[in-house]
Amino acid sequence: MRLAGKTVLIAGGRRVGAHLAELLAARGANVALSYFQSRERMESVVAAVCRGGVRGAAFHADLRCPSDVESLIDQTTAEFGSLDCLVNMTSEFVATPFDDLTAADFDASLAVNLKAPYLTAVAAARAMRRQPVVDDLQGKIVNFVDWAVERPYRGHLPYLIAKGGVATMTRALAVELAPTITVNAIAPAMIDPPPLLTAGQIEEIRQASPLKRIGAPADANNLVLYLLEGTDFATGGVYPVDGGRFLGVDGV
Repeated sequence: MRLAGKTVLIAGGRRVGAHLAELLAARGANVALSYFQSRERMESVVAAVCRGGVRGAAFHADLRCPSDVESLIDQTTAEFGSLDCLVNMTSEFVATPFDDLTAADFDASLAVNLKAPYLTAVAAARAMRRQPVVDDLQGKIVNFVDWAVERPYRGHLPYLIAKGGVATMTRALAVELAPTITVNAIAPAMIDPPPLLTAGQIEEIRQASPLKRIGAPADANNLVLYLLEGTDFATGGVYPVDGGRFLGVDGV
């Protein structure tokens, strides 16, 4: 698939998604973004996209709500005329120590980290399937999971259960939507550490990686670009971008 002239929806991304939006615009893609609370941030991303000579738009949506998801897909297709690719970045990383777990923690994490990506992927896929088949394709979906779905760590049980569900969803959707829609997932470790982490915590994460580095947005987003534009022969894959942490080297 050539991205020039195509429409890509980035659902839920902020820091990493903003970087991806500019990369997509540089390849000639029109970019739609969803936001829940980051309106000003998303509007600035849209402005940057449009400066690249393509079209951009940001739409408010609570992706936990089916009607909001349907509205997001409808607005995207109405604005751009098609929906060719979905990058499903919706996520909320919250620590939940085991001894403090409540049923509400489980419900909240699954709503954001599994239900929202599921609703978005299903609605986007249905829109894609209404489009003509071009070069054997109707669309592409890339989900974001977490490297630790293969090697879970402590203190994030509901989050990891939800992300594991997205990995399974990726494989199941790849079967459901073949042969005209590809579905893959990226499983990053820490990419562009959030401001709430201390220098000591960031250094601990760096040391836990066999490559002894912290990921940058480009590390994940270049793989997104490859899955969208570089190959049409990959589906059902969950690809780690984690500096080798999934390997379990030296027990880390």
